[in-house]
Order: sequence, then structure tokens, then C-alpha cells
Amino acid sequence: MPRLDFYNYDDLTLFVRIKLTDRSLLIGRSSDCHVQLPNEKVSRIHATILVMPEERYSLKDCSANGTRVNGAIVEGETELNPGDRIYIENYIIIYQPKDAPVEDLTEDRTLRG
Repeated sequence: MPRLDFYNYDDLTLFVRIKLTDRSLLIGRSSDCHVQLPNEKVSRIHATILVMPEERYSLKDCSANGTRVNGAIVEGETELNPGDRIYIENYIIIYQPKDAPVEDLTEDRTLRG
């Protein structure tokens, strides 16, 4: 199954890896979310990863402050492709196919700045 790798932008450390399943995944500040991001600028429910046919996934932005995928602002919903980078405040989330290695995010620091 594909996965999401969650990195803290400040020090580029991988802090959680989530294997995607056949269920939607809530990302946000709320304790009701599957993945909690402790930052006051993150909405209670900031984004949802939705399941699509044939082991594909999409991201739905549910936030007040916006979500970016590969630098572009998400308006509504967008399909995720392997290697896509999701930016939520000071977090970088990478959508990975199964068995992909952990990525070096050194150049992401300069791209976001």
C-alpha cells in the first residue's frame, strides 16, 4: 500500500509514516484526526486523504489557511501522484508508493522559502 511520510519543515526530520488503506484519513489539529499536527495555524480538520478506485488517493483541502501540493494551492480536491509533496504550515508530507525509500528533503528548504 502507498504511504504518507510526515516531515517537520524546521529540521526536516521524519516524524511519522502512515500506510494508506481503504479508508479516508483526516489530517489536522483536532484529536479527532488520524494524524494530529500541533500548530495553531493548522485547522482542526485541515485536509482529508480520500480513497479512489484502483488504489489511488486524492487530497481534499478543508482548511482556512490553505494547503499546497507541489507548490500549487489546492482548490477543493486534487489527485495525488507518487512523490507529490503536500505542504501544511510547517509540515511537508510526501505521498509515496509502497517500498519507496525515505527522501532527502534538503532542497525543499530552499524551494519553500
